[in-house]
Amino acid sequence: PLAWIRAGLAHRSLPWAVAVLAVLLSTPSLQVGLQADDYILRMGLTRPPPSPEWARSPWRAFVFDETNVREAIDSGALPWWTSPDLKVAFFRPLAGLTHWLDFRLWPGRPWLMHAHSLLWFGAAVAAAAALYRRLLLPLWSAGLAGRVVALDDAHGLPASWIANRNALIGTLFALLAVLAHDRWRRDGWRPGAVLAPVSLLLGLLGGEIALAGGAYLLAHALFLDDGTPRQRLASLLPAGLAGAAWAVAYRALGFGVRGCGVYLDPIASPREFLDAVVERGPLLLGGQWALPAQVGVMLSPRAARWWWLAACGLALLLSALLAPLLRRDRAARFLALGMVLSLLPACASLPQDRLLLLAGFGGAGLLAQLLAGLADGAGWLPRSRPWRAFASVGGAALAVLHLVLAPVGLTRAAGQVRLVGRVVGRSAESLPSGPDARERSAVIVQTPTAINCFFAAAILAATRGSPPALILVLSPGLEETTLERTGEETLLVRPAGGYFLPPGTRAPGVPPRDIDPRYALPLLDRLFRDDRAWRQGERRDLPGVAVTVTRLTADGRPAEVEFRFAGGLTRPSLVWLRWESWAYVPFEPPPPGTSVTLPSPTARSSKAGVRRRQALAKGSPGVPAVGESSQATKHP
Repeated sequence: PLAWIRAGLAHRSLPWAVAVLAVLLSTPSLQVGLQADDYILRMGLTRPPPSPEWARSPWRAFVFDETNVREAIDSGALPWWTSPDLKVAFFRPLAGLTHWLDFRLWPGRPWLMHAHSLLWFGAAVAAAAALYRRLLLPLWSAGLAGRVVALDDAHGLPASWIANRNALIGTLFALLAVLAHDRWRRDGWRPGAVLAPVSLLLGLLGGEIALAGGAYLLAHALFLDDGTPRQRLASLLPAGLAGAAWAVAYRALGFGVRGCGVYLDPIASPREFLDAVVERGPLLLGGQWALPAQVGVMLSPRAARWWWLAACGLALLLSALLAPLLRRDRAARFLALGMVLSLLPACASLPQDRLLLLAGFGGAGLLAQLLAGLADGAGWLPRSRPWRAFASVGGAALAVLHLVLAPVGLTRAAGQVRLVGRVVGRSAESLPSGPDARERSAVIVQTPTAINCFFAAAILAATRGSPPALILVLSPGLEETTLERTGEETLLVRPAGGYFLPPGTRAPGVPPRDIDPRYALPLLDRLFRDDRAWRQGERRDLPGVAVTVTRLTADGRPAEVEFRFAGGLTRPSLVWLRWESWAYVPFEPPPPGTSVTLPSPTARSSKAGVRRRQALAKGSPGVPAVGESSQATKHP
């Protein structure tokens, strides 16, 4: 049986077979529909756009900057604390063009959009498997590497989420660039000298992930190219010129990141980026091999330090495990350096497994070489019994993770995308909509994260064309919140511990947890503002509402914010809501001179929340609008 397996993995049709396998395992994504950012693409690329501030061209499909941030803040699509100069502008015209075609050719058939993404996914897997066949010996190890890539659960989210197609496009063309470059340098195939830089440029126009293609080209020149040092350096010039042209255009056309607390711009903020590499690099490397990268955002500061140390420890174990292979095999050194360097672009965002498409190419190749060497008794294996025992246990554990458990995660990725979309969809359904929605304002006194409102506004604009005139979030976060009404028009809001608690922390007096998936929710609010200092008295004027920071915490965060509503809190156009059991329910502001304390927005059970929403919808008496555990206090 082992001989048959080896023969099958060495077959020349293996690249296409593993591509088909990857696509088949990802077919649950066909039922996902549009989710989250997909609606933003739909609004921006549909003509005419449902709302002018969302309008985009394929050239600027992934852009939020000063041209539309002010309008989005005034409508509440972006929260009141958004940096005035916020810019999250990605240069992905090729990816934008594919989405533009989707919404032109089959606007009402999301399953065809997902099928379109799966074609890119399958092509990227086939390109990786074809490149392995050129690099790895024995051939069956190349087939095993292709199979590992096809089964990698880290690829599930890009394959299942339409808006993440840019990563698939960038990965495909980056791999084609390396493939063409290898044929040019080692086989003398002259068209490769042109096709490699062209493919790299197309990858960069698809998504920034293609920068990792340059990492593999550099590793190729160092370890696989047989030319002189001068020839090797010269071989990188075409791709270097393509990358430089892209970078110059990126800056000249105004793309980049500014004022955002989630994404970093390595050029504009080099020191912060270097800190992020130290912090996030080990987590991403751990995510490639065994430790899910996104777990880091669910941890307390203490647990996060231990998780980082665990990732560093894993890196040391991997180094010891792979050291004999790296000393003897040039292809292994190429894959290892390319894998490590390809993590650098991913460090500009929060650690997530979905950023590991190109790092996974190097990791899968190394794992296949390790397993094949152990199975064949390769000459590079040390004779030391302790090392062989260590390698056998480590190899078996990695084989189970990447060949047995990973396919399960790949098939479940579509469900994870659908779950996020279901939560956001329920948020949108519970906001005001309909013909008179444009004449009403939704005031959300409490929500775990304002990202819900961002996507809910997009969904309502895309599906019903009628989001509220304003969606105003008073208090985002997980903590209980005190609302004090000091007059007919004024409401003071004081979240326990202040606004925007540091990641992984809770308010004083709240028992902390070392791991809690809810920690990731407030972190999303940093998408809208970086770590710039707040000022007491800082003010934002929105349509009909003046927002003023009246008090700061000891570490400079807002402790209390005043909201002054022109015309009073009870004017008919205001719809007051708060979060309960994954949706917004009605809320009644406290009378003048009183205050009310709301519990954590995630404290209630789902069944209780459903019964409560049903009672409120029917207007049942005896159901207090502020919740059973709220406290109201009269002030003199």
